[in-house]
Amino acid sequence: MKVDVAIPRTKLDFFTYETNENLQVGDLVIVPLRNKSKYGIVVKANSQRAIDRLKKVESLIQNKFLPPNMLSLYKWMADYYIATLGEVLRLALPSKILKKYEFKPESKTSYQLAKSPTPTYPQAGAIKQIMNALNKRTFETFLLYGITGSGKTEVYLRCVEDVVKKQGRALVLVPEISMTPLLFGRFQERFNGDVVTIHSFMTDKERRDIWYAIKNGAYKVIIGPRSTIFIPIPDLKLIIVDEEHDHSYKEHDRMPRYNARDVAVMRGKHENIAVVLGSATPQIESYHNAGIGKYKLLTLKERIDNRSLPQIEMIDLRKENNRYITDKLKSAIETTLGKDEQIILFLNRRGFAPSLICPKCGFVARCPYCKLSLVYHKPEKGNAGSLSCHICDYKTRIIHICPKCARSILLYRGAGTQRIEELLTKSLKSITDKELVLRLDRDTARKKGQAEKIFRAFETRKAKILLGTQLVTKGFDFPEVTLVGILNADVILNLPDFRSSERTFQMLTQVAGRSGRGKKPGSVIMQTYHPEQYSVLFSQLQDYPKFYAHEMKLRKELNFPPFSKLILVRLKGEKERAVHEQAMKLYTILKRIKNVKLLGPNRSFYYKIRKNYREFMILKIPKSFKHTRLSFLKTYRPHNCTLEIDVDPLEVF
Repeated sequence: MKVDVAIPRTKLDFFTYETNENLQVGDLVIVPLRNKSKYGIVVKANSQRAIDRLKKVESLIQNKFLPPNMLSLYKWMADYYIATLGEVLRLALPSKILKKYEFKPESKTSYQLAKSPTPTYPQAGAIKQIMNALNKRTFETFLLYGITGSGKTEVYLRCVEDVVKKQGRALVLVPEISMTPLLFGRFQERFNGDVVTIHSFMTDKERRDIWYAIKNGAYKVIIGPRSTIFIPIPDLKLIIVDEEHDHSYKEHDRMPRYNARDVAVMRGKHENIAVVLGSATPQIESYHNAGIGKYKLLTLKERIDNRSLPQIEMIDLRKENNRYITDKLKSAIETTLGKDEQIILFLNRRGFAPSLICPKCGFVARCPYCKLSLVYHKPEKGNAGSLSCHICDYKTRIIHICPKCARSILLYRGAGTQRIEELLTKSLKSITDKELVLRLDRDTARKKGQAEKIFRAFETRKAKILLGTQLVTKGFDFPEVTLVGILNADVILNLPDFRSSERTFQMLTQVAGRSGRGKKPGSVIMQTYHPEQYSVLFSQLQDYPKFYAHEMKLRKELNFPPFSKLILVRLKGEKERAVHEQAMKLYTILKRIKNVKLLGPNRSFYYKIRKNYREFMILKIPKSFKHTRLSFLKTYRPHNCTLEIDVDPLEVF
C-alpha cells in the first residue's frame, strides 16, 4: 500500500511511501528522508501516485495521532496562506512534541470555587444568544463588542460554565503570554483544577506533558496564546478569542503568517462549534463582518454597575514647553498620589532615548546593519546598558564622546520608558517614601514570570504608578487606577501604513479604558501633537462606531480591506542588486494574473535588517479571488533571495 506523508519543516505538502501496515489518515509515523529518519503524519491512505522505487515507512508511532478535522484545518491553512503543509505542521507540531509519549493522568488540586455574580441585563442577553448556539451544536461566530469595563470576561465565564456542565471543552485564546496567568486565575476560581495554560515560556518537558494531557482530554478549559489554536482537543464545543483586534494573534516571523483569530473561526467551521470574538475596539474587518451578517454582533454598551467612562482631556504638545510630562499631567499625577490612588502611564517606546546626536557635527549613532538610530539603554541594576537596534537586536557598548569629531558629548534625543521612569522618580520623590514606579516593557519582562510579578505587585498596591509600553494596554482590571496618562499619542500614527489610524485608535482607547474601573471615577490625560486627527479625536470620545464609519469611508475610496484583500510578497537577500532584479522578475510574472492590482516593487520601510536588503510588492485582489491561483509561489525559488508571503498583512511596509 502507498501512503502520502506530510513531514514538518519541509517545503513540500507531502511525500509518498510504501508500507505493509494498514495505516490511516492522521497516524504518526517515522519515515526516511535524505538519509535521516523523520516524524510525519499520514495525510492520505491508498495513494494512487505512480512513482517508482518508493522508500518504506520505517515504523508506526501512534494511531490516530491527529483527528481528521485538524488535518482538514491544516490543509485549509496551507491553501489560504500560500504555504506548504510541511510549513503548517512545523508551527502546529513543535519538534519536541513529536515523539513516542505515554500519557499518565495526574491528580488535580482541589480549590474552593468562587460563586458566579449575577449578570447584568446586557450580559444576560449576550450569554443567552451564545448558549442557544451551543445548545444547537452548530457553527456560529459572535462578535462581542463591549466598551472597556463592560464585563466581557464574565460572559466568557458563563458560557464556558455551560460547556463544562455538559461535559464539553472550551479553548480561550489570549494575545500575550503575560495575560495568560491573570486570566488563568479568573477561570481557575470558577473551574477548579479543570483549567490549564500552555505557552512558550514553559520548558520543553512541561509543554509536552501539558500538550498530551490536553490531547487526551485531561482538562476542560485550555487557555493560551495564538499557537494554542493548533492543539487537538476532544469534544471541543467553544472557542473564545479575547481582545480579537490584537496584533499578537498574527504570526510575523515564520511561514505561514497566519492570524490565529481567523484560524479560530475556520476551526469552528470545521468542527461545527461556536466561536466568540471579544473586544472593545474590534478590528475593522470583524466589525464589517458583523455588519453584513457573517458574524452575529453582541453589544455591551455600559460598564458594570453603570460606572461612567473616564473623562478624557487632550493636551496639544505643540503649545507646551515640557514635552515629556506636561505641567497639567504632572499636577494630575500629584493630586492622584495625594488621594492614595493608582496611575497608569503609557508610552509606546522603550529604552532611555531613541537616539544619540552630536550637537557639533550632527553625528547620529546608527546600527551598522540597518542604518537606523540606535536606542540608548541606560545601565541599571543587573544590566550594563547598551546602544541597541530594536529592529535587528544589534547591541554595542555605550559611547559618550562623538566618535566622528571628538569635540562634544553626545546628547539624548527623545524619551523612552526608562527615561520617564527616572524623571518621575526624581520629581515625585518628595510625595511618597514607598516604591513609586513599576516599569513594564520588553526590557523588564524578558524572563519567565517577570510580567506577572510586576502586575501582581501593582495589583497589591506595592507601587502607585505603572509605566509601560503597549503591554499596559491589554485587558487588565485594576480598580484603584483613577488616572491614565498617555505621554505621546502619535507614536504609531506616523507609520506609513493604512492601518496606522486604526491601531492608534485601538491602543489609545484600550489604555484609556484602564481608568475608573472601580467605584471611583476615572480620568485620562492624552498628550498629542495631532489633537485634530480623527483617530485621536474619536479615542477621546470613546466612540468606536463613529471611528468605524469614518475609517470605512477612507477604506472604500482606496479599495482597501474590508473592500478587498491584500497579499504582501517580500524578497530579501544580502545582495542589493540581486534582490531588486528578482523583485522585477517576479513582478513581470505576477502582473499577468487577471484581477490582481500590483503595487510595487518598493523598498521596505526598514530597507535593510542585519545583512538583508528588502523589497516588497502588494497584491490587491477581489475578496472572491482563489488563493490557489497563486500556489506556484509555494515552490518559487528566486536566485540569491528568500521569498516571504504574508496573506492579510497587518503591516504593509
